[in-house]
Amino acid sequence: MNVLTLLLLLFVLSTSLILGKSAFYVLSGLFINTALFLLFIFLLHLQFSVYLVSLLYILANSLVTLAYVNGWTEKTKIAFYSMVLFLFLLTIIFIPLLQALAIHGFPTQEFEELSVMDLNLPIRFSELSVSVLLIGVSGALVDGSMSIASATCELFRHKEKELTFQQLFRSSMTVVKSILNSTVNTLLFAFISSGIALIFWYQDLSIPWQMMLNSKDFVSELMIILLSGLGVALLLPFTSLVTSWYLLKNNTFDS
Repeated sequence: MNVLTLLLLLFVLSTSLILGKSAFYVLSGLFINTALFLLFIFLLHLQFSVYLVSLLYILANSLVTLAYVNGWTEKTKIAFYSMVLFLFLLTIIFIPLLQALAIHGFPTQEFEELSVMDLNLPIRFSELSVSVLLIGVSGALVDGSMSIASATCELFRHKEKELTFQQLFRSSMTVVKSILNSTVNTLLFAFISSGIALIFWYQDLSIPWQMMLNSKDFVSELMIILLSGLGVALLLPFTSLVTSWYLLKNNTFDS
């Protein structure tokens, strides 16, 4: 038994002990998302549109994570609709922005290793970089939208009196401020963990700090984190606004 198999068994066991019967949906949803990722790679290999395949993958992944694992309730409906609408608006901004930044492709330090490979690929790296960013951001968007939708729904369900839109939205924004801090710090730690190996590599190559800060690798990683943080920072109030409006408009809540 290798280390990966042992870790997988421990993960399945701990998930089953903690979640009970619902562990089946969590574990099966994880394997479904893995299968969707392999399908995503296969469709790119067949030269389908990168943007179209990425959008379909994000929607399918979000539906599995929200609807299949958590059930198609009011909370998951609001979280999914908020995430999809916001991601659509974000895509309109991100695609021209990343094209203008031109952070796609390989850095010069990797040219020697890549010289023995065939770089005539049917996929444009400019489109692939946008796809990678949107897929990475979508994970944080799903998590953030679900957290805010759940908290706002709980505030609405346990209300002691009739709430106005301003009161519910203000209470929901209190949760947003608490979650936003931890979410941004999580993204920062993700950047540190992914970038520390890059920093040591540049130091090993005796590359000055000013060149490292202007390198394509470093700027690319930093831009992904900054844009992800910006997306999450805007999504949380957006989800709070949509959830408050939806709940008061329907005046019902089905947990």
